[in-house]
Amino acid sequence: MPIGIGDLYRLYLALNFMRKPIVTGAFEKDTWWVMKDMLVAVAGSEAALAGKPIAVFDVCPSPPLLWSDITCQNMIDSARHGIPSELVSMPLTGATAPITIAGAVVQHTAECLSGVTICQLAKEGAPIVWGGSPAAFDMRQGTTPMGAVGTWMIDCAYTQVGKALGMPTHAYLGMSDAKVVDAQCGLESSGGAILAALAGVNMVSGAGMMAFENCQSFEKLVIDAEIIGMAKRLIRGIEVRDDPVALDIMREMGHDAEFISHDHTYQWFREEFYIPSAVIDRQEPEAWEASGAQNSWQRAQARVGKLIAAYEPSPISDDLRTELRDITTKAAQSFGMDELPPLPRD
Repeated sequence: MPIGIGDLYRLYLALNFMRKPIVTGAFEKDTWWVMKDMLVAVAGSEAALAGKPIAVFDVCPSPPLLWSDITCQNMIDSARHGIPSELVSMPLTGATAPITIAGAVVQHTAECLSGVTICQLAKEGAPIVWGGSPAAFDMRQGTTPMGAVGTWMIDCAYTQVGKALGMPTHAYLGMSDAKVVDAQCGLESSGGAILAALAGVNMVSGAGMMAFENCQSFEKLVIDAEIIGMAKRLIRGIEVRDDPVALDIMREMGHDAEFISHDHTYQWFREEFYIPSAVIDRQEPEAWEASGAQNSWQRAQARVGKLIAAYEPSPISDDLRTELRDITTKAAQSFGMDELPPLPRD
């Protein structure tokens, strides 16, 4: 793809194969309009798109305390058409923001409040999300670690600011800076995901992401699905199933350790606990060895293979597929590309 249409082409692919809400963004002022046309085609009309948006556009201030012409225009255009914007403020401690965590949160707040102001001046009541992608800047490597505990702390703190303002919130959590799916990857991903759940972040970006947001791993994604399942069960908390709590069954069973065959166990087992897929191994060592002694990476690979083989994209009509292709082809032709690569279903 020509670089100039990279933003709209990825949306084109997503709309052809996905029916879930999409986080996207425009890299130019003109390409935003092409992306809007594609979204309108899928929604059915501009009114339908505004009534039930199917995508949110990232808009990123440039730290410290700056907004580019492109980003401002993207946010203004989104606001005027009822398409949600998602603020992605990115203070880097000691680099493009104060070194202190509190200072970075204050700068993040200022940048986001300025974005809210621009958005609401464009159209009062326009939907907007309080989000970001800050980092506790690593002075040793000159990198932006998303799996650092300092980054988690900034994310959770600015989430509380957004909640205090009554706004929906977003954060990049549950990702890793590791380059392979290893112990560091699991440590950073699980820590971030659990904190996101506990902080009550409404929209979390990070599942499957590695290497400072630079790449996506299918194997990490299926492992992250297990982490997310555990985090969601955690925040449900301990629920009262009986009143008084299990006393009747304990009196009934007495000293007999036969709870496993009781109707009470059958009734609540799946409600009480998160049941993982085969990606998580909980066999006895002997059974694990007998089944091939696979590690988590290998089990994740096997699950990815099964999921991809069984995947059936949500169907879209031939007319809609043609319309999306025509819109995208016209944009590609302005960059010297006569035809788009064929999609698997073309």
